[in-house]
Amino acid sequence: MCGPTAGVAQAAAAAPAGDAIAIGDPHSLGVVDLYVDPMCPFSGKMIQEQGEEIGQRIEDGSLRVNLRFVDFLDKYSASKTYDIRAIYATFVVADQSRSSDVTWRFVEQIFSAENQPEEGGPTDLDNNQLAELANRVGAPQPAQNLVRLGLPIGYDARAIAASNLAVLRQFPEPGVPTVVINGEPVDGESDWLDQLPGSQR
Repeated sequence: MCGPTAGVAQAAAAAPAGDAIAIGDPHSLGVVDLYVDPMCPFSGKMIQEQGEEIGQRIEDGSLRVNLRFVDFLDKYSASKTYDIRAIYATFVVADQSRSSDVTWRFVEQIFSAENQPEEGGPTDLDNNQLAELANRVGAPQPAQNLVRLGLPIGYDARAIAASNLAVLRQFPEPGVPTVVINGEPVDGESDWLDQLPGSQR
């Protein structure tokens, strides 16, 4: 777990909603707040291991994810701005695509073993590379252009991350990944999917 030293959507829609990105059907039986950091290796591990099932549940309408980014590890990225740029890119992809499928696949891309930068590593993804990931998942051209430009147009990723961090710190163990179900935090690396209503297992 990493710790310290972000609209109404239908089943096929995703949209920024305050400091979160709402992904999936608002009428889903299972609703979670998911706190992650783009640089956090444990957040990456969770998405790599559970991302496909999360995506399937979003697609079948049984899960809604309020994705909440924090930026604990921004200062440990090579550019010192990677977390903020990745958060901004995800908000832009959600806003421009309005697609839960596109948005969640973009999240899987930035957290994949292939693409997620290493904490304290010599390089991270630049804006062009983030835009290429957006292209890879079918995000519309305006989203790719905004990601490539990299200016905080429409979304202040630092303010979003700070707001989410303030809420996360109210929990006993304010690290990531954390999943909040009915107001109660659980370890994102646990079998939390099995705890949700409508779980088949």
